[in-house]
Amino acid sequence: MSKFDILLLAFKNFRRRMVRSILTIIGVVIGSMAIVVMVSLGIGIQESMTMMVERWGDLTTVNVDLWGLDSEDGGGMVVRSVGGGVAMIDSPSIGGSSSRSQNNDVNPFYEAIEQIEALDHVVAAMLFRTDNVRLVSGRYVSPWTWLGLVDTSKLRHFSIGTSQGRMLEFGDGDFAMVLNPQLGTEFLDMRSRDPWDWSRRPFDDEGNLIPYVDIFNDEIKLTFDDRYGERPQPGMARRRAQLHDVDIVGFQEELGNYSWYNFMDLDAFTQHKRAYLTNLMRNLPSEEAEYYKYQLDELDRFSQAYVKVDHRDNVAAVVEQIRDLGLNSWSNIEWVNQIDDQMSVIQLVMGFIGAVALLVAAINIANTMIMSIYERTKEIGIMKVIGCRLGDICLLFLLEAAILGIIGGLIGVAGSYGVSALLNNLPPDSINSIFGFYIDPDVGGSLSSIPYWLVLLSLGISLGVAVLAGLYPSIRAMRLSALEAIGNE
Repeated sequence: MSKFDILLLAFKNFRRRMVRSILTIIGVVIGSMAIVVMVSLGIGIQESMTMMVERWGDLTTVNVDLWGLDSEDGGGMVVRSVGGGVAMIDSPSIGGSSSRSQNNDVNPFYEAIEQIEALDHVVAAMLFRTDNVRLVSGRYVSPWTWLGLVDTSKLRHFSIGTSQGRMLEFGDGDFAMVLNPQLGTEFLDMRSRDPWDWSRRPFDDEGNLIPYVDIFNDEIKLTFDDRYGERPQPGMARRRAQLHDVDIVGFQEELGNYSWYNFMDLDAFTQHKRAYLTNLMRNLPSEEAEYYKYQLDELDRFSQAYVKVDHRDNVAAVVEQIRDLGLNSWSNIEWVNQIDDQMSVIQLVMGFIGAVALLVAAINIANTMIMSIYERTKEIGIMKVIGCRLGDICLLFLLEAAILGIIGGLIGVAGSYGVSALLNNLPPDSINSIFGFYIDPDVGGSLSSIPYWLVLLSLGISLGVAVLAGLYPSIRAMRLSALEAIGNE
């Protein structure tokens, strides 16, 4: 018999016992769907949690704590996790009194950045500092505008997106800014009786605050005067504030990693604020000048730095190298690794549950094939008498089992996509109540995710299980005596 004839005969025998074949296929469908759906839940939850972590920060970015780096002990204490808890560990000297004693012009923060950038797999290291200014639009003032001061020559290496416009670039003007899109609600009417009373602010019918300033269209200026717009306190002289025109080049993503900041170039800000504070202190009494002297000193201090790594696989190694320098560092990839470890266990358990269902289907296939041998004993004997090879008889029964596995696997995969779509269309609150896991629609992700490799794996398992289940019946059919088989009724 040719292989094609054997295949046609296998399909003919499948149609001859249609009801039994369908019932057997249903078992394979259930087992295949159980594996795909169970594993897809683990994959979907893992991907969704990873996306949520990425919202907190890029997975190839390392955060470095520089707090107290210029203290006399050269960095103070470093916080590290020890045995699941937290411990304070003395850090080696980077900067501090040891570096300043040799050269008073050495800034320990820039020295630390140079050492970090010299590490393997580090693309760029950027100092980051926060400060605040007052933004002005006509009679309205934003009294506590929170700034994120960045090195625009290195900013391109970091994944910071914008919803409109673009991010800051090297060569932009001194007062170029990227604004938080919610900044408009922070402006106050400083001429009102009590500008700090938010209950007097206008709200729409849905209870949302109506901003005084349209930051997308209104002209905005910047001042370093931290009392601008306020009435002078008794005994304080009225100041003549200088207003700088702000060049808005873009707006932050509303749910981005740094969306609460308003970005501005570090060097430009430092230069202009230093000049402002220096000039201001000349005309102030010593006790009031002391406050601004503190602000002046803070211009050279940093509490944080960001480090860009070339690949996420190298992040853990870079974190350890930075910690070896005596600096506390961490990355969101550590959270992702913990999630991956936990979800691997969950996927293994879910896959095992699906495998049990498929094992039951395999037993059903074996039972079906053995019953088929008993019913077709005489047919097998005739095939042997007319000269059919033993291998062809074995192949015939294996193909019949394989057909059951393939059809069941294909229907199971199709059904899995339907179940997956149903699960992914559940409301977030329902997902939380049923599965104890919340998916934020604004972040994205899905409860169930079926990658192509899972489809191929499911089909391979269904086919493999069916063939293994049909192996014993096939060998049994091959070993039947021709004379006994012909004489069997």
